[in-house]
Amino acid sequence: MFRSYSVVASGSAVFDVRSDGHSGCSAARRRCPMSGLRERLGRLRGPAAAQAAPPTLSVPEGEWAQLGAHVETSPAGSFVMRRRMYGADSVHGKYRLRELADVAQQLSCFHDRDAVVRLEELLFFDTETTGLGIGSGNVPFMVGIGFYTGELFTVEQLLIRNPAEEHAMLVYLQELLDRFTHIISYNGRTFDWPILKNRYVLNRLQFDDAKLFQLDLLYPSRSLWRNTLPSCRLSKVEESRLGFERVDDVPGSMAPALYFQYLAEKNPSVLEGVFVHNEHDIVTLAALAIHFGKLVSGEIELDPELELEELFRTGVWLDKMGRSAISENYFDILFARLMNDLESSNPADQESAILLLAAFYKKNGEYLHAVELWKRWIVIKNASIALHLEPYLELAMYYEHREKNFAQAIFYAEEAWAKLWRRRSLHRGDKRQNEVEEALEKRIRRLKGKLRKTESHSFEMTSPALKSNNTSTTKTKTRKVKPIYVSEGLI
Repeated sequence: MFRSYSVVASGSAVFDVRSDGHSGCSAARRRCPMSGLRERLGRLRGPAAAQAAPPTLSVPEGEWAQLGAHVETSPAGSFVMRRRMYGADSVHGKYRLRELADVAQQLSCFHDRDAVVRLEELLFFDTETTGLGIGSGNVPFMVGIGFYTGELFTVEQLLIRNPAEEHAMLVYLQELLDRFTHIISYNGRTFDWPILKNRYVLNRLQFDDAKLFQLDLLYPSRSLWRNTLPSCRLSKVEESRLGFERVDDVPGSMAPALYFQYLAEKNPSVLEGVFVHNEHDIVTLAALAIHFGKLVSGEIELDPELELEELFRTGVWLDKMGRSAISENYFDILFARLMNDLESSNPADQESAILLLAAFYKKNGEYLHAVELWKRWIVIKNASIALHLEPYLELAMYYEHREKNFAQAIFYAEEAWAKLWRRRSLHRGDKRQNEVEEALEKRIRRLKGKLRKTESHSFEMTSPALKSNNTSTTKTKTRKVKPIYVSEGLI
């Protein structure tokens, strides 16, 4: 007898309802209830969607070989690695990379603790990320590291082709970090390194960096060149101070867009410029470490034509690093140029350097040099009506409190008041200028009072009549009867 069937869905099981009223459940479907659901979803989406999607094919390793890279495989997974080796005679700008072996120990002055610095324990570190923040959404898709093995300098660049490869890359780095004691970076202490630590947390990996010293070269670069270079970006520093110029360089700001393009197209050649840019950053870190090492050791020959601002900043930085003998050499050359050389420097730079160096000398108790510089500034700016009273006030305070020469102190205080009065018409009603004017008038009155007391006292000491009176009073004072106390009377 012909029987008709219909399909009814009930929960997760599929029943066959026959025309005779009996219902049954397929044994295969009872064993795997999700198979029926998968078939039903496939029928709803169409015949093409019902088939399993083919696995994505990875990029052949030969395409990465065109970039000098290969696929690194480990039990933790795989990622792309690009390794470059630099020999003992390799030059980056004006330095040979092997020169760091001679000055590596000098880098210990960057830390408060007296740490031993060994060449093989320095790790140069830089990342290329998908964004600019340090939150969990910013992924370091490329990590560049550099290290010395003997006289060879090795650069390794680790790239993840998708987020699933990040775990393997982090495990590789974790095993490598045990060899090193110092991390040398450029803005890595506040950007690159916190991002990397976040990735370890998100991947549930243990990461202990308590024994690692962070040596961030951005901070000394800013200390020296923040006012003399248009920018303290690493590419600008290496071009102007290391003598290395990049050709057709891909800026770091374009790295995220190129990586996203690679994710869409799966074409490794898109990332060639990013690899080269990151490699240059790592090698430049080594050359910059050589430069600072030679600077704190006094091996860099001082250029007498160096800009005044950079001369001062270098001297201050060396003094801060505990190299006072070397810093004095910079300050002596700067002092000589400010006192004698008027034509070779920009007047604005010269005036600024005079005030900066004078303030430094005052802070260190070298008042004679500071006084000479303040007087030099007054000579240069004598005809100007610029409202800058610092040298006048400093000289007034120096002669009042140090030399006790109240007449000279009054002279400089009145000069400051006269300069302020000439500018009064340009700043009429200025509250700040009124306060300065009142303070100057108060200072002048106090100085004149001190001067009058000094003159009257000197007159009394030189007058014969007053001198005899003074001596008689002093004699009577010496003949004054000693009082008898109760304890002495009892004795």
